Amino acid sequence: MKHLARAAALLLAAASLPALAGGDYEVSIVTPAAKANERAVVRVALTPKGAFHVNTDYPASLKVAAPAGVKVEKEAQTKADAKKFEKQALEFEVAFVSGEAGKKSFTGELRFAVCTETMCNPTKEKVAFDVEVK
Repeated sequence: MKHLARAAALLLAAASLPALAGGDYEVSIVTPAAKANERAVVRVALTPKGAFHVNTDYPASLKVAAPAGVKVEKEAQTKADAKKFEKQALEFEVAFVSGEAGKKSFTGELRFAVCTETMCNPTKEKVAFDVEVK
């Protein structure tokens, strides 16, 4: 019975914790219609949810690894490179040129922090996207 009471107390405490990893933000990725040997741009955007906002003092960054045959203009970007970096949104653009047609799979990591008035959640979010190059 003692263990049951402790388990119930832990469940109640966990239910009152703020949302983590995805419950307080949304990451969206918009891929372009791309053509071989032409510049294309993927948009990676972060939108905080509810009472959360982007921490504009945090050293946000995006690192992207391109597949073979694809040249990314800037594989590692910092908050200074962001197209939008404000409390309501964080947005990076990944510009690239593919030397050939086909499905191109990119991977990477987005680092950021979303906060409320009383707490912050620094986060490393894995990102992955495919672009069909014609």
